[in-house]
Amino acid sequence: MSPVNTGQLLATNSVSNQKANKFDATADITFKYDFGKEKVNFIYDQFSKAESKLLIICGPTATGKTGFGIEMANKFGGEIISADSRQVYKGMDVVTGKDLPKNDKRQVTNVKWRDRHLSFYEIEGVRVWLYDVVEPNEPFNVAFWKECFDLISADMQSRSKLPIVVGCTGLYFKSITEVLERIFVLPNQALRQKFANAPANKLRDLLTRTDPVRAAAMNASDRQNPRRLIRAIEIGLISNKNQESRIKQRRIFNRLMIGLTAPREELYRRVNERVRARLGYGAEQEAKKLIGKGYGWDLPSMSASGYPVWKGYLAGEEDLEAVKEKWEKAEKDYLRRQLTWFRKQTGINWFDIAKSDWQIEAEKLVGNWYNRAHAKEN
Repeated sequence: MSPVNTGQLLATNSVSNQKANKFDATADITFKYDFGKEKVNFIYDQFSKAESKLLIICGPTATGKTGFGIEMANKFGGEIISADSRQVYKGMDVVTGKDLPKNDKRQVTNVKWRDRHLSFYEIEGVRVWLYDVVEPNEPFNVAFWKECFDLISADMQSRSKLPIVVGCTGLYFKSITEVLERIFVLPNQALRQKFANAPANKLRDLLTRTDPVRAAAMNASDRQNPRRLIRAIEIGLISNKNQESRIKQRRIFNRLMIGLTAPREELYRRVNERVRARLGYGAEQEAKKLIGKGYGWDLPSMSASGYPVWKGYLAGEEDLEAVKEKWEKAEKDYLRRQLTWFRKQTGINWFDIAKSDWQIEAEKLVGNWYNRAHAKEN
């Protein structure tokens, strides 16, 4: 795949609300309250003319997805592609949980995306891609991530490596499991400027006139979010079919999706542990450094749950205990939204990480899928 013209400008960081599918994932009784199923029924997503294998490891925050992904990469000759919208930003390491080894250096490659070369970190002998793609004040969205994914997965295929997507950003996940044509609709800067300060109720009225179906499909949170309302209006206004002719043909993968989760109280415990750990690893210093460089609180990159909680503290209005409590609450709110979102997704094989044998069963499923797919390719 040839790189996009380097002269193209980066589009704005925005995504449209996507219509949810009926839930069909399976789960164990131990996390019945979140996923509502008791019987494990492994799901393969196979195609008769698949180009290559793709392993996806997804699920809510604090479930150890990256660690499991690295183990699978070492076992099956793979590399990690991060699907976390908070980890694409440079200098945002501790709060976003990149967990990079000390003194690990980013290695730049000849894989070119737009105006830059993509890079990777090596963790436990495994390449991890799509950390540190853009600066905190540069835009990045699902369309950009999908472009990067296409480039990196093609590079991996040329080197006979297994692409392993790890993360929990919903639209990144959907961009490789569904055809999300509208993610490539270009932003309308004139419209964005015109409605920059418009209230949500005015934007909702405009969206209803522009695209009543999309307006009706938006959830309560999105209906109050001016940024997402404006993006929905942009998409609704597109009638020129030449725009959609730019959309790339979806590559077909022999795909396996593994989901990691746990009972909610266990996830809450893990969130609390992780927040405490990141406070100890230097989250305060990282937040101070970002603000000191002039990155404002209004940037999309600074909206990740672990950054806004520092605003009052850095202004001398709150103590560290207040930061910890706010951060834990923000992460749990985010976790609940993730659980709601994943409940609606299909084709995921769920494993309860609170059970002692989950990893044995998950590795067995991956191994069976990998061997069957490999035999089919040969």
